[in-house]
Amino acid sequence: PGSYKDVSPEGGAPLGSKLIHMTLKVGEQDEPHEHVKHYMYIIKGGKLSITGAPFPPGVTNELEMKTGMGLIVPPGAHQVKNTGNTDVEILFLEVSEKKGETPEGHITPQKTDPGHYKTLVEDDDWMVVKMDMKVGEEDHPHSHRDHIVYMLNSGEITIWPGKEKGEKKLVVPVKPGMVLPVPVGYHIVANSGNEPISAVYFESKRS
Repeated sequence: PGSYKDVSPEGGAPLGSKLIHMTLKVGEQDEPHEHVKHYMYIIKGGKLSITGAPFPPGVTNELEMKTGMGLIVPPGAHQVKNTGNTDVEILFLEVSEKKGETPEGHITPQKTDPGHYKTLVEDDDWMVVKMDMKVGEEDHPHSHRDHIVYMLNSGEITIWPGKEKGEKKLVVPVKPGMVLPVPVGYHIVANSGNEPISAVYFESKRS
């Protein structure tokens, strides 16, 4: 438990999922444990030795986890050791079988603003997406299914709910590690701060 921290927001992550932040220091090894299917984002990469899932029971392989990559890991039991020379930091979402809802006329930000949004990894159930916005940039109206956002740096974002910018808006100062549960539906996002901002989010594709 010292290496793993549940960072799900109050009330829980979407659709019965659980957002976990893992830090494994150089030479550190966790206890054997079991996971349901989960989706990963590597915040700070390094070299890990993994015994068990996603490999057969008792089989050990060493993997180079690259900063910024996304991974999908099947359910199973394993044990992990940091065999590299840097601490490793990983964010992952353990998911359930629950289905969510899809906004009418759903259009993803990867389609409206591919310069700001990049899908790192996906399957039929969930996807891991990276968002990067320079100072003053603003995206087009787009929609999301159930998802949860994790901020990677400090700054400020402004969010207008709906398909058009109106008087109603939410100005949010953000910092690294901040978790934002965002409702299903349409919105517009702008970087209204003084620094480029980056975030990663996990979004359901099932409805």
